[in-house]
Amino acid sequence: MALRLKAGYSRNPRLSQLPEVEGLELEWQFFESAGELFLHQLKENSFDLFEFSIADFLVTQSLPEWQHTGWQAIPIHLTKPLSLFLGLHAHNRSGVKDYGDLKGKRFGLPDFGMTAAVWLRIMLRTVYGIQPQDITWYNGRPPSHRHGRILNIDSKPLNGVKLINMDEGRSLNDLLQAGEIDAAYGSGFGAPLTASSQVTQVGSSAMVRQLIVELYKRESVTPVNHVLLIKNQHLSNDPGLALRIFQAFEAHKQRAYERARQNAEAYLLLPDDDFARQADEFGQDPY
Repeated sequence: MALRLKAGYSRNPRLSQLPEVEGLELEWQFFESAGELFLHQLKENSFDLFEFSIADFLVTQSLPEWQHTGWQAIPIHLTKPLSLFLGLHAHNRSGVKDYGDLKGKRFGLPDFGMTAAVWLRIMLRTVYGIQPQDITWYNGRPPSHRHGRILNIDSKPLNGVKLINMDEGRSLNDLLQAGEIDAAYGSGFGAPLTASSQVTQVGSSAMVRQLIVELYKRESVTPVNHVLLIKNQHLSNDPGLALRIFQAFEAHKQRAYERARQNAEAYLLLPDDDFARQADEFGQDPY
């Protein structure tokens, strides 16, 4: 008899068709926003197999009060934070045209501890020499939506980092429109941003591509955002389960790659060139 597990995931083109795993009956629940899924799991711990923030997972592994969750990572990396990086908005008086201009600025983001924010700090340091202490950071989600508040990490940043936590009421977008912060990237879950006569979306595909290319040249990595977690109790009962899940998701990803190649000609004029360029810059297996 197949083991029935509750599984949670968010929007992902590589999961448009859900994988099947030998010996499992997966009851999938879809979340429009990954941030909403993570918040739900942090509060309820209701899923057995689920997509989760890499950074939040590492925090839970380091804190004794979170050991009861019994979570274990399987090395399936489901997303990259590129859409957040594309969403860089800047106030027109800020002088911010790209990420290299953030030194000395006031910068807002949904959750200081989120994986995308960790990768941003890595890239700023690696590519531009900008340290976390060189920026004043604003935690943009309200406390009710903020993962860092639940994990109790947003009130005690390390190593002299200046972090200002937003309260309920004013939004990250309010501060950006008023010029009280210089730039930000947002999230549809708890920290949306809008362009206006005062604020411009300066993030672009070319900017983000160059940033990722430079990181890859220096460190041979590209930013990975979310990972697949499972509750340890299921691995204890079935030692081969983790490998079967890994193999099923890996095979599913390769089929998604093949579908992308087959469908590319529907729009791209020279798909072989586009695929070759990405492979040359980031390797054959971007996820």
